[in-house]
Amino acid sequence: MQRRHLLPRATPGEVYAVVIDFPAYPRLFPEIKSTRIVETAGTRVRVEFRAQIVLPIRYVLDLVCDPERFTVDWTFVEGEIVADSVGGWRLSSEGEGTAIDYRVSLEVKAPVPGFVLRKVTDGLVAASLPNMFAAIDREVRRRQALQTSGLPGT
Repeated sequence: MQRRHLLPRATPGEVYAVVIDFPAYPRLFPEIKSTRIVETAGTRVRVEFRAQIVLPIRYVLDLVCDPERFTVDWTFVEGEIVADSVGGWRLSSEGEGTAIDYRVSLEVKAPVPGFVLRKVTDGLVAASLPNMFAAIDREVRRRQALQTSGLPGT
């Protein structure tokens, strides 16, 4: 699945700062209950995510973050319920804003009926995308306002 979203009046750097702020994910995205940075090696960050969508879900991703190109690519390491995931973010200037290109492939496995698995998959991907983009928009605006006011809090 691939989606594109335009965030007006924001630079790719501002959006990138939110995308790679993994500790902030539980505050930004309601389905994410916790994140833990397992290790950092150069541009690769290994992060454990815990989510709740019908079932408790745990998965670990290796995320390669490129601050020069404003990209993030991830690959699946391990998980429960989530059996595989690859994807990424591409951020680029477009007009006076930032184009956000998001792609994800997800495989979910659990000993539950198919309709439950579809609800989990939709919750992790399709149904959550508009909310995810809205949360990124809000966080970029919040950080811009804090920067303008000179207050700490990013």
